[in-house]
Formats: sequence, structure tokens, C-alpha cells
Amino acid sequence: MNNQPWVKIYDDEAWDDSIVGNREGLLALKQAIDDALENECVEVADRFQSDFGVVALSDQDWEQTEPQEVKGTWGVIVPFILFIWAVVLPLLAIYKLAFE
Repeated sequence: MNNQPWVKIYDDEAWDDSIVGNREGLLALKQAIDDALENECVEVADRFQSDFGVVALSDQDWEQTEPQEVKGTWGVIVPFILFIWAVVLPLLAIYKLAFE
């Protein structure tokens, strides 16, 4: 049996919105939480394998910790630039390679 500490956040049918880990991983997460309560932020990469990188303390309200929408001009420009970069440029490159 692998005793490598691990913790994972699941959002599927079997583990709906759950933190799951082996005993060693959950104990390491508990220690990381205690350390974050003292130091505000700790990295977990050297403590256990996980799909997140930091345990952090925040004094903000619940609503303030949610991702903020980009408003105004940047809310339109940035997705457009990303679309050009991720879709149009690769298609143009494939076209040039195939037909020129």
C-alpha cells in the first residue's frame, strides 16, 4: 500500500464537493491548516500530493473571495484576443502548412 500523503478535491457523483485523502494526507492537510492559521499562507507541494498548491487564511467575507468578473472594455477585448490566439492563429498555421 502506498503511504505517500495525498489530498484531492472532488466534484463528481461519487464524492460530491468533497476533500478526500489518505490518512497521511489528511493529517498533513490538518498541519497545513494549523500553519496557515499562524502564518496566513503555506504551500503544500512539499507536504503532500494535491490538486491545489496553497492553504491560505483570509479575513474577507465569503462573497469577496469569489472570482470577480472583468467588466468594461477588458471584458470584451481579452476573450477576443484569447480566441484569436487559441483558435484563429493555429487554423491559419495549419492552412499555410497544408496549402502553401
